[in-house]
Amino acid sequence: MTDPGKVLESLANTLQAVVRPRPGGTLVDAVIDPLPGQIDITEILHGAVDMTFITKDVRFTSFKPEDPLTTAALGTAISGGQPLTGTPVATGVNGLLGQLTGTIPMLSQTKVPVQLEVVWSVQDENGNQLASDQWDISKGVPFQDGSTPKIKGTEVAIAFRPAVDELTTTNPVPAPVRRQLVATVKLKALDLEFSRPLPPVPVLIPALLVPKLLAAFRHAEFQPKSGDDDGFVFLMVPGNSPLRSVDQLKTTLATLQETVTTLKSFADFAAFLLRLDSLVSGVTASPYFSFAAQDGVPVLNDITVIQNDLLTNDIELEDEISSMIFIGPPNKVVHWFCEDDFDTEDGDLTVKIGPQLFTLVRSFGGASPASDPTGMVNVPHPPDNSDHTFNDFMSSVRFE
Repeated sequence: MTDPGKVLESLANTLQAVVRPRPGGTLVDAVIDPLPGQIDITEILHGAVDMTFITKDVRFTSFKPEDPLTTAALGTAISGGQPLTGTPVATGVNGLLGQLTGTIPMLSQTKVPVQLEVVWSVQDENGNQLASDQWDISKGVPFQDGSTPKIKGTEVAIAFRPAVDELTTTNPVPAPVRRQLVATVKLKALDLEFSRPLPPVPVLIPALLVPKLLAAFRHAEFQPKSGDDDGFVFLMVPGNSPLRSVDQLKTTLATLQETVTTLKSFADFAAFLLRLDSLVSGVTASPYFSFAAQDGVPVLNDITVIQNDLLTNDIELEDEISSMIFIGPPNKVVHWFCEDDFDTEDGDLTVKIGPQLFTLVRSFGGASPASDPTGMVNVPHPPDNSDHTFNDFMSSVRFE
């Protein structure tokens, strides 16, 4: 007979965990391949054989076979036999008795369905359980085994939190972080089961490269128009950025949106994605724009954004900025000044990026503008004007 336990063990040895990274590399699909269906169980069954009969080579008055007889009853059954002719009893006539009983082996093959359970664990490069804030699932059922989070399912999608670094031409690209997925499979058939962990599958998680980018808008709330006044956006990246045009910038932001979309199961990345959408929408909607790849602009009045006819003044950046979106890795800072050449005499403020990878100032109105997230604006010197506001009062800007 086939040993079902051995069959399950052999079947488990054919399984493997397969990992397929999605674009961006921070979200992977993990599956078990191949999925088991049924196993063949072969058994030897013993069929009963009962060929009990009596034959005879002398003529009796009864021509039918005798009923099954026990050994003790044989003599009595045949001693009274009579030939068809003549009255004397025939003696010394040979006869044949036959009686056969027993079993015969028969081969039986049965298909038995196999149940598969899979538990995934997420490990760091040293094989230690990875903290649950470093990964999340998009498909599958999480459960708690003591204090260790794990994932069940023959097919799951796991998002890994990437390291964040700045997109530049000077800094080396960080090496991918190594993670491991371990699938423990349990096969069940009949009343038997077999479990084993499959070999760990390495997963390389690339860093998320975020450009340091300032988008300054003419109108509050990044609006493309306010009353009869068209809006504009001033886009500035540092001198070591690989971005050199608005088209390059738009392509980079689209790729960044696609990657961050795979991370939206993390609350902070979900918030970053929303701000990215606002940035892309604001840039796309603005009828005018200006782009600079430099660490600062000492005189905003030198940058003309809207060129008008000879009878109408052109619109320069100076005293026209009302809102901004700032993205980049944590701790990046942009510094605004109310005087040319980064002079703090008439007021200045700094805007910092925290762990959320963005800071928005929806309006520079007031002496201490609010930010999203809160607390990211610092005012070393309040604005020195009659309205006590930074709105439409910026003359220079630089990255710190």
